[in-house]
Amino acid sequence: MMNNLFKLIFCAAIVSVVVACGDSSSSAKQVGISSTHVIEGTVTDRDELIVSGKILAKDKNGSTIATAEPDQEAHYSIALPPGSAYPVTLEIAVDENTLLEAVVMDSALAMQDISTMSTLVVESARNLGGLTKQNMAQAAINAIRQNKKASGKGTSTGFKGDPTKQYGGWH
Repeated sequence: MMNNLFKLIFCAAIVSVVVACGDSSSSAKQVGISSTHVIEGTVTDRDELIVSGKILAKDKNGSTIATAEPDQEAHYSIALPPGSAYPVTLEIAVDENTLLEAVVMDSALAMQDISTMSTLVVESARNLGGLTKQNMAQAAINAIRQNKKASGKGTSTGFKGDPTKQYGGWH
């Protein structure tokens, strides 16, 4: 229950940041930041804290621009160099079969958890056509909807009892 609430809040935060930043779909080059951009967060694989491994920050060209390691509480802090080309993908190999990812769209974001939920959002955005603000926002919305359906929240799935009384009777 608490995990689902965390996932919902996490996705809502992603949507808020992405939507608030707007969409820069001009063909002009995106200028990088002029000072170091520090991003902090937590690394989790489902409900498990990830306390070892190397986090790679890769710019939009796929070049590794910074690295970090989670501490014993699964927190990390990574400093992106001035002039970083966004979006920047954060990734950590949990094991030989599991790669967790998150995306930082621009220098406005300071907190970014890397988790199975962020990985789902990144994969979904790629399937929608790439790591754009619009695709990331839609992917986060889709993840929230999928999470609600999977947990039975927001639907009558998993409701046990008289369905005519579930929402106060038929309306």
